[in-house]
Amino acid sequence: MFASSSPGTGAPRASEPSRRPAILRWLPRSFYARAALILIVPIVTIQLAVAVMFLQRHYEDVTVQMTTNMAREIALVRARPDLAEPLGIELAPPPARSGIRFWDLSGRVMRDTLFENVEDLRTVNTRLERKVVALGFADGTGMRFDRSNVSASNPHQLLVLMIVVALLMTAVSFLFLRGQIRPIRRLARAAEAFGRGQDIDYRPAGSSEVRAAGTAFLDMRARIERHIEQRTLLLSGVSHDLRTPLTRMKLELSMMDCPEVGDLQRDVAAMERIIDTFLDFARESATDERAHVPLGALVREAAEMAVPGRTVEVAGPEIEVDIYPESMRRAVTNLVTNATRHGETFRISLQASDAALVVTVEDDGPGIPEAERAAATRAFSRLDPARSNTAGNVGLGLSIVRDVARAHGGALRLGQSEMGGLKAEIVLPR
Repeated sequence: MFASSSPGTGAPRASEPSRRPAILRWLPRSFYARAALILIVPIVTIQLAVAVMFLQRHYEDVTVQMTTNMAREIALVRARPDLAEPLGIELAPPPARSGIRFWDLSGRVMRDTLFENVEDLRTVNTRLERKVVALGFADGTGMRFDRSNVSASNPHQLLVLMIVVALLMTAVSFLFLRGQIRPIRRLARAAEAFGRGQDIDYRPAGSSEVRAAGTAFLDMRARIERHIEQRTLLLSGVSHDLRTPLTRMKLELSMMDCPEVGDLQRDVAAMERIIDTFLDFARESATDERAHVPLGALVREAAEMAVPGRTVEVAGPEIEVDIYPESMRRAVTNLVTNATRHGETFRISLQASDAALVVTVEDDGPGIPEAERAAATRAFSRLDPARSNTAGNVGLGLSIVRDVARAHGGALRLGQSEMGGLKAEIVLPR
């Protein structure tokens, strides 16, 4: 049971990265990753904004206020050195030069505030001792006091809390997002399987939008299945109704004795071949079941069916695949029949990679011009319009091959063979 895919003879092509806007090339491709990015970016932005605002408030405003108060105490100790010990200030030699660590933001604010409020201050150093501020004055004296007197302590608890909450909320968001993405992935798997002719169990789930899409998919699948079933039943009846009068005509012709009997018998045989071709095209593989079979043996068998009495060699590795065997056998038979009809010799090869399997049939015939290859795969298309149907050719051979390839999720590619004729490739995804 097959479902059609996008038109064309080549394999589906991914959009070229160079044609995408620059910003889109850096974005993740999966919906899960993009949705996660939508969740994480606002969280990180809010955390950074809060952290910057808090740090500015905590390290700058509070430090300026505390340092201004400390400047008044320094001025008082400069006037009355006996108050140094009660105020927690130590009279000590001045530092040789100023020194603030480059990551010490509050130290820079403290230094600038002290220089603004203490007139004869010359040096401020926080690198001599840990958590100690050393000052030097113009008259050669110096002071030392505890760093906590001029700057607030680091808000480790708040920062740790912010990080823990951010990580926790991100984890919760990821878990919730996975639950929302899972129904979309199930719908995608069901649609992909149906496109390859598989009917897997699927029930709509998730949000209302995803449920609506899932329900629409089930309705579409049911309509396609009913259409295929009705078409098969209709053509089965037509086949029965046509074969009966054809059989009667063959019997009557066999009893006639006239010069035109041979031509009439050939016409009846051509009509039978046309009916068989119609049925193959319409029926496709409605009753075919997927099976795990050796592809090389199946291709060889199909080729020998197309050229009875000949031994056909198939170049390539022996590999087992999960396919519709009857449909694939019909497709290869059509390609080999087409090759023998238009050429003297042909060859068949298999190629396998991690992404796809390719069945190639080449011949030394006239081939098909590149401009006409797309038309050659359309149903009922004959490249020679003057050709009659007396040989049973109705232009469905390549169309059947194309539909079989699509039923497996692949494609039919037509090209120029090194032998000089047509190169037809059935591409099957792995």
